[in-house]
Amino acid sequence: MSNELQLLENVELKLALCNTDAQLERTIQIFLPPVLLKLGSTHEQVKKKVMEILSHINKRVKTNNNIKLPFDTLLSQFTDDSVSTFIKNFTLIYLEMSTSRLATEDIASHIPDFLKGISARPQAQRIALLHIVLPVLHKWDMSHEKQLTARAEVFQFDKHPMDVQVILGFFLDVMLYQPLTAREIANQQDPDEQQPMYTGLSPLAIEEVTKKGAIQWSIAQLRQAKLGIMKFILTPIFTDSERLPLLVAGVCDPNHEVTSACEDGMRRWTGSVDYEDIPTIQSLYKLYLGTKGTAKLGHKDARSQAPNSVKLRVIQYLQKSIAATNMVAQMIQVIFDGIYGESTTPKLQRAAMSFLQWCARMGKDTNIGPVAPIIISGLLKYIDQNDDVHGYDAESIKGYAYVACGLVAKKVPKVALKDTQILSLFFDNLEKEQKNIRTYVQDALSSMIEIYVDLPEDSPIYKEVQDIILTAVQKSDSYCRYMALKYANAIYPFSNIFARYVCLLGSSNSVVKLEVKEESHRGLIPFVRNKSGLVEHVDAVPVSELPKFMDMIEYIHSHKPSEEYKLASKTPTVRGYPVEVYADILSFLRLIWILEVNSEHIILDEYVADKVENSMSEDPITRNNFKKSVTDLWLNGDDKHKQVIQYWLELIENGLDDTIKDPVLLTTAGKCLLEIISLGPSSISTTFQERLNFFKSLALSEKSDARILMSHVFGIIASNENISIEDIESILTELCSILDLSNVKMQQQLLDRQHGAILTMGYLIGRCQYRKRTISQDLVARCVTNLVKLLDGSPSVAYSLLAGAACQSIGEIGRTKLLPFPTYKSADQSMDIGFSIEDVIDKLVELSKSVKAKIQEKALSALGQLTIPLTSEYHKLTELILDALFVSADSKQVELAFTAGESWSIVAFGWESQAMQKYNDISEIPILADISPPSTDFQPIIDKIIRSYIVSDRSWYRKAACIWLLSILKFGKDHPIVKRNLGSIHASFSRLLGDRDDFTQECASKGLGLVYEYGDKKIKEDMLYSLVGTFTEGRTIQAQSVSDNTVLFDEGSLGETPDGNSITTYKELCSLASELNQPDLIYKFMNLANNNAMWASRRGAAFGFQNLMALAEKEMEPYLPRLIPKLYRYQFDPNPRVNQTMKSIWRSLVKDNQKTIDTYFVEIIQDLLTGLGNRQWRIREGSCLAITDLIQGRRLAQIEPYLEQLWQMCFRALDDIKDSVRQAATQSCRSLTKLTVHYCDPSVVSVSDGEKVMDIVMPFLLHKGIVSDAEDVRKFSLDAVLRVCKTGAVLLKKYVPDLIDTLLQSLSSLEPQSMNYLSFHIEKYNISQEQLDNARLSGAKNSPMMEGIEHCVDQMDHQVMQAVTPRILQIIRKGTGLPTKAGCARLIVTFVMNKRSVFEPFADEYLKALSGTIRSKNAVVRKSYATAIGYVCQLATYDRLIAIIKHLKKLYIDEEDEDSKAGSAVTVVEMTRFATDRMKSIATAIVPLIFFGENDPDENLNKIWKAAWENLTSGTRSMVSLYADEILEFVKPLLSSSSWKIKQAAALTIASMCKSSGKDVKSHAHKLLPVMISTLATRSWDGKENVLDAFAKLCISTKESFDNPNNEISLADVSKIMIREAKRKNRTYQRHALISLTSFMDVFGDKIDMLEPLYDFLAELCQMDEVEAMEDEDNDNAKPLILMIKANSFKAIVSAYRPKVFKEHENKSEELSKIIATSLSGNIWNVQLAILNSLKTFIEHSPDHVLHTPGVVNNILQASYDTLKDLKYSAIRLAAVDVLEELLSTQSLLTGENKRLFVQTITDFIKSEPMVLIRERLQKLISTVQTWNI
Repeated sequence: MSNELQLLENVELKLALCNTDAQLERTIQIFLPPVLLKLGSTHEQVKKKVMEILSHINKRVKTNNNIKLPFDTLLSQFTDDSVSTFIKNFTLIYLEMSTSRLATEDIASHIPDFLKGISARPQAQRIALLHIVLPVLHKWDMSHEKQLTARAEVFQFDKHPMDVQVILGFFLDVMLYQPLTAREIANQQDPDEQQPMYTGLSPLAIEEVTKKGAIQWSIAQLRQAKLGIMKFILTPIFTDSERLPLLVAGVCDPNHEVTSACEDGMRRWTGSVDYEDIPTIQSLYKLYLGTKGTAKLGHKDARSQAPNSVKLRVIQYLQKSIAATNMVAQMIQVIFDGIYGESTTPKLQRAAMSFLQWCARMGKDTNIGPVAPIIISGLLKYIDQNDDVHGYDAESIKGYAYVACGLVAKKVPKVALKDTQILSLFFDNLEKEQKNIRTYVQDALSSMIEIYVDLPEDSPIYKEVQDIILTAVQKSDSYCRYMALKYANAIYPFSNIFARYVCLLGSSNSVVKLEVKEESHRGLIPFVRNKSGLVEHVDAVPVSELPKFMDMIEYIHSHKPSEEYKLASKTPTVRGYPVEVYADILSFLRLIWILEVNSEHIILDEYVADKVENSMSEDPITRNNFKKSVTDLWLNGDDKHKQVIQYWLELIENGLDDTIKDPVLLTTAGKCLLEIISLGPSSISTTFQERLNFFKSLALSEKSDARILMSHVFGIIASNENISIEDIESILTELCSILDLSNVKMQQQLLDRQHGAILTMGYLIGRCQYRKRTISQDLVARCVTNLVKLLDGSPSVAYSLLAGAACQSIGEIGRTKLLPFPTYKSADQSMDIGFSIEDVIDKLVELSKSVKAKIQEKALSALGQLTIPLTSEYHKLTELILDALFVSADSKQVELAFTAGESWSIVAFGWESQAMQKYNDISEIPILADISPPSTDFQPIIDKIIRSYIVSDRSWYRKAACIWLLSILKFGKDHPIVKRNLGSIHASFSRLLGDRDDFTQECASKGLGLVYEYGDKKIKEDMLYSLVGTFTEGRTIQAQSVSDNTVLFDEGSLGETPDGNSITTYKELCSLASELNQPDLIYKFMNLANNNAMWASRRGAAFGFQNLMALAEKEMEPYLPRLIPKLYRYQFDPNPRVNQTMKSIWRSLVKDNQKTIDTYFVEIIQDLLTGLGNRQWRIREGSCLAITDLIQGRRLAQIEPYLEQLWQMCFRALDDIKDSVRQAATQSCRSLTKLTVHYCDPSVVSVSDGEKVMDIVMPFLLHKGIVSDAEDVRKFSLDAVLRVCKTGAVLLKKYVPDLIDTLLQSLSSLEPQSMNYLSFHIEKYNISQEQLDNARLSGAKNSPMMEGIEHCVDQMDHQVMQAVTPRILQIIRKGTGLPTKAGCARLIVTFVMNKRSVFEPFADEYLKALSGTIRSKNAVVRKSYATAIGYVCQLATYDRLIAIIKHLKKLYIDEEDEDSKAGSAVTVVEMTRFATDRMKSIATAIVPLIFFGENDPDENLNKIWKAAWENLTSGTRSMVSLYADEILEFVKPLLSSSSWKIKQAAALTIASMCKSSGKDVKSHAHKLLPVMISTLATRSWDGKENVLDAFAKLCISTKESFDNPNNEISLADVSKIMIREAKRKNRTYQRHALISLTSFMDVFGDKIDMLEPLYDFLAELCQMDEVEAMEDEDNDNAKPLILMIKANSFKAIVSAYRPKVFKEHENKSEELSKIIATSLSGNIWNVQLAILNSLKTFIEHSPDHVLHTPGVVNNILQASYDTLKDLKYSAIRLAAVDVLEELLSTQSLLTGENKRLFVQTITDFIKSEPMVLIRERLQKLISTVQTWNI
């Protein structure tokens, strides 16, 4: 202990003896740290002594900041783990004191020492250390490379993970801290006011930030501290997640600088935040909500909530996290604080609502479930409390509440399913809320739809939900109705009767909004919806999705709409339904009924409504099925079934209300009535007998549709047995009387009645004949006569209407009985008083040739029907009709051909023709028993059709004949004549398959399908052999039924497609069937191929082809594995006919498109790959298009085995000879590129999968694609490679060398050809080569290839760099093309900038290779490589830098090539620009070169070198002195260079050196003078004047050295040189030499006599004649040059004149004064000015006794007087005054008369002098002279 005390006392004594601050500082530096260590002593006396010493130090140091403490030792002691905490506390005190006396930069360098292990220190020490660090953070600096490893190596955060939490926690408090405002401080002092809260902080945090009040933060200090924090944390030392809370707090800071720094940090330093990291999200929640305090700290650590601005930011980032949604407690607190918090704002409320929506969407239902009722309760409370809101903010927040409520309910369905409160409230509020909020309510309801999908009927809310929907749909509010319809369509299947009823109600016109109408209509067309309530797209809706007709009609019968709904209708109502709704009810019920009874016959697709209409009009199967259903329900069913018909009849009858004039409803009801009475039992029609008059009124009404339907209805009902003949005849008489009325004025009303009367008459007589009811023949004849009369008339609208109806009625009457006329015309037609049957036929034949298509059709139809009762005895009449049918082919109209086809079938088969089925519109037709079979021999007709029309060269004949045969075949399939002619018909159809007309081909294919379907086994075999042979072997087709040896078709007559190939759609079908080894499938394919719209029309429905598809899939199922691949490809055939046909077949066979393709994917892709190499271009093109479609969205496992082959074959197609194939391949390659890029993205696929794809694709693209000879292949390969580079990331590493090499080469090889063209035509387009090269350089820099290269650079490591270096060096040395070279240079720059540590080991290799690029002939390439060299120099070794400087020197000095010189200069500029520090390190080598270059006579090179000097020295010249020896050593040899330019530059360099060095040049004078003397010995050259001037200045600066007799160069030697140079004959040089001579003599004139050798020479120059001198000069500027020489000569001669030193000069005084004085006259003003200045110098140099010489003084005075007279130039007069003042400075120079004359003369000058200044100075001269007392 005694030793310790003794030591301490000695220390204390030393401290006491310190008298100065320096002594005290030294003592403290030595003893303070060990003294502090003594605090660890176990002896109290020692500790006490230590405290005394410390107290002494404190007293002397605290008040004197100049005393520095031992910072480094204290810091080392503090960070020593072996030192106790107690000692560290004291050490820290002095450490703090020490830092306050240090520069911030010094403290900042020790930040890692302060922060390392800080979490392990006591709290007090932590805060003290953090406060030391905080003010100096803005000065902290560390290189980026070190920052990358600093976290682990410098700060050791990995070793002490809690350090980060402690540091960033304190920094966060600082970021949140804001000093109190004046008002808050005042409030703080007011006891009544609540203590102000620092938002986001706890009282403990405030104490830490302010160091318990010890620190009063100013705004500036706080700003600086926060910016320092940002600078520190925005480094790789911290992770993005760690810095996020601080940035969130910072962006809300009131100081704009802090905000800007944080916003920049947000953009650049939060990209990799893991928002699913629990600690990160907890830190954000903590920032928002604050924390509760702990009892241990007295709740001082209770942290308040963040300010609202921070809260908004926090919510913004919480909305990116799914993890945040599952932290339920915090989530609820944030939401309710945002909505209901005391300090909440509209922005915060909206943000909270938005966050709630995010939670509802992304959170787990198990987490949200328990709190969902609370959330919804809170939201409903908010909605209720904010009943009436206005303004965007309030409305949007309330809207958000609705949406959030809906989303929460969707996430936790049980909340909404326990009752209907939410649903009911939202539907009610849809009507009540303001318009802007309604859309939000709609969104909320839409999100809730999924909750109620397929709600079980036993659910307690099932009925309530229906009531809500039903109530809503009946409201007139468009929002309510739309949502009700949406719910009905979504939550119920189409089969649900209630939903369909809702959709029917929704079609009311009380709401006209389009979306409501569309939703209502959508609900009435069969659809399939998924579990989410969304409509799924299917090719065909299953029949099971249809509602039951019986249930539907019973529901409608038992339900009625509300009174409110009825009153809101804008149209009349029927049973409470608006007429438009009632019409929809009838239409929908009819649709459902027809589909139900034809479930296997009609496919339920998007065209089902049209199919139903057409099938009920024409298709006998559809009609028979409906007829059977009606009969079963009415006659064979029980009471319930019969009740259905009664309900239906009741609905129809209600729709036929005579008080309602709605045309749509009447037409719909009429159609329904016609179908039920025409296809149902006759007893049904009797129920409407009482309404005959009403039906008659409708039949005669102004509504066309009603007339057509009701006339038919009336005919059926009025012909019933219950109606007496008298009544019928009475009706017919009335109808005749209507027709008898004259309608000259063509009144529309009468016209409509006559039209209705005509139709009614035909139907009534015709149906009476059906029933064999006898009507007066006279009356029938009268009726028919009236009809026939209407066939004549002039063309008009009225005529067309009535004539068409007349034709129809004649057909109705004449199809069962002969018309009641004579058969033939009489021989003498003048005797005819009425019409004959022949007349009627003639008129109909004439009408069949009319221009009106509708009349033609009806005339032809009537003619066909008139043949039925014609027996063989009327064969002439039959011939007339047959001729008319043949002639109809000339019309060229398809519809007419079909009508003629029906008529042909009627001629052939009579009532047995299926075409007659549609006329069978009553249940029993007794008359049919009396009608005999057709008597016409039809064989000749078939032969004529085949022989004359099928083989005709007129396309319209062939088309008509094809349709006729098709009709005959379809409508008489079981008739013997058809079976007999099947072979001939088959041959005919086969021939027409090759027809140029598409529709003819299609009809032929349909016909072949029917022939095959109807034929027996032998016929089928023969047909297959014949058809397949025709297509595949070119055999002709034999017409078997005509003759075994008759050839109907010539070989090769199958026609061609527009592109000239003998291929048709049907050949493809045949090929498809053959490939499957199932030729018989060809006929099934032909039937399935429905391209033309005709087959979907009413006329086409009669053939039933649409309905064949219903059976297709099952029949084809065994062939699908082989069929699907072929069929898939054919869908993309370039021939539109082929692909449309195949698509039709595909749709028929494939119901689930995606599933089928997945199942047969391997087979499909193999077929397509084979097709890509097929010799037929159509197959190649189709395969390309198919691949484009196939590969989209494919899984990697599917596509990987075929990826390389796909690329290979697609590239092959891309170079196809056929343009369309290339275009298709282009699309394929685009899709393939997209797919490849997708699977080369490690963020999408696993690394292993990505590597597999890269291994397949990259070698192929690089080694086969980009190097391909085909331009398109190269472009696509490059595009694919670049896209992969962009997304490939780590997967690229393996291929980086290949990629970089290939992409660099591609910069040139894929450069636009226009650039190459321009390079050969630059003069033509008036551009320079440099401009073009710069454009090419810009193109290369901005090229996507460079972007790809930069992506590759990101993946560089040492191994990759090692692999890529040889390739790049090869490009540097051997690369061709400006873009490649420029790209290579740019790549090297990128290496240096972004991959320094990786690139550094290879820098020397690159620099060596780059040195060869400097002498490039292209300036742009030189500049690019020079920039690269500049960057590489940053990392190259010293030896390599010296080597390249030597190389540059050699290029610049030894090479005569200007490009080499320019390259050397540019390279040095870039080196000094980008590697300044490295260049300074080799200044001894580079400074001489740059300084030499700076003096290059070439102005362009001179500028470049000056730029290099500026880069290196920032413009200062100090380096010239510093490296003078090196410069001299560099330049000396060059003075003797064989190159004149180099020699010149060397001389100028020496001169420049002498000028630049100033005083420092003295030390080098002994070296410089000999060099310069030798340089001056040469002849005159441009710039030599600079050398001479420098030589003079050098001599002047070292004038003391000439006093040394041992000096090698004497002053005499120098003077001789100066005189010699002045006497050079080069006038330009002489001008400057005289100046240098003058400056030399000004200094050395007193040391050496120079007047003697110069006098004569200079005197001659002073007096030379300018004109003579100019004659000897060739210079254009000779005169000014001579004048300047003259002026300089005067200055030189007076400078040499030194009579005060050399007495002999006095002899020249008078002569010299005379020369000077007399030279004034005749010279221009500037020479005069030089002469006057010289005269002044002469006076200065002359002794007084010389000036007193009369000749001298008179010369001077006279010269002065002469110039004072010159009032033109004031400068001359001022110079004269200067001369006089200098002269008169000599006392008593003028005496007597001279004095008087001087005064008089000067006085006169004063009077005439305009300048005040001169007058004043002259007056002073007079005063001076007058003071002389002589």
